Amino acid sequence: MKLRRTLLWGIGDDEKKLREAIDHSFADTIVMELEDMCPASHKRKAREFTVEAMKNWDFKGKERGVRINGLDTEWGREDLEAILPCVPDVIRLPKCETRDDVIGVDAIITQYELTHGIAQNTIELILMIETPLGLMNAYEMARCSKRVTGLGFGAGDFTCALNVDRDLTPGTVQLLYAKQKLVYSANAAGIQAYDTTVVCLPEQLDEMNAFIEADTANIKQMGFSGRSVSIMPQIDIINGIFAPSETDVARARHIIDGYQKGLEEGLTEIWVDGVYVDPPVIEKAKRTIALADAIIARHGILK
Repeated sequence: MKLRRTLLWGIGDDEKKLREAIDHSFADTIVMELEDMCPASHKRKAREFTVEAMKNWDFKGKERGVRINGLDTEWGREDLEAILPCVPDVIRLPKCETRDDVIGVDAIITQYELTHGIAQNTIELILMIETPLGLMNAYEMARCSKRVTGLGFGAGDFTCALNVDRDLTPGTVQLLYAKQKLVYSANAAGIQAYDTTVVCLPEQLDEMNAFIEADTANIKQMGFSGRSVSIMPQIDIINGIFAPSETDVARARHIIDGYQKGLEEGLTEIWVDGVYVDPPVIEKAKRTIALADAIIARHGILK
């Protein structure tokens, strides 16, 4: 289980935002952005800044990620060549559509790891699902390499491919099927799913924060493990929804203890405080405790 409730985009060479994200946020993962949110005229400078930061900055326990440009672009291969010596924790691979897209990048990374004595699959991949073709092939792509640990959804490109405007109305079902299929594909492959980000102008922040809160509660119930985020104030909103509370953790421990006591007493039907407890309930309780432990290990507090 990866602790990726929030994957914060660090835009190109925005040093101020990166410093703030590292020093003053509880983002689980910081993703340096070299692709769509980075204009062509800034890509080389952004790449140089990303390399400098990843090699020399202390990310204070936060996961270090980067989204490269696709290898079918003029920047992608150079991005990969520059980034691999930094040994990022994870690379987000954009616009994945076929198994061959993933295998090609996996082969380059594998060769680099072998050549430099790095343990195989140290550098992980999150595949960005941003087109209908990518969605249809998501499970196959998720299964073709052990370094793939997540599927991420890109709503901007996806709605563009459908030739529709993205609907940010609370409760919208516009992308419901796409998100459900992505979650099922990820979980069937034994990996996690991460939903898309929302960008807005400062004067729209209150409205978008309300949307993010409601939407994140919905995607948690779908089975997502986290989501991308572009705006700092939304980090705590998203983290709070995906994090168990101290009460949740205490309840999980109580359920496990009650179940164990029932087994020791030879019961064949075990109830804890009026709730029927069987192995799936115990598994969910263990996951709650593991998630809380991971949050505390990374950030020092359950937040």
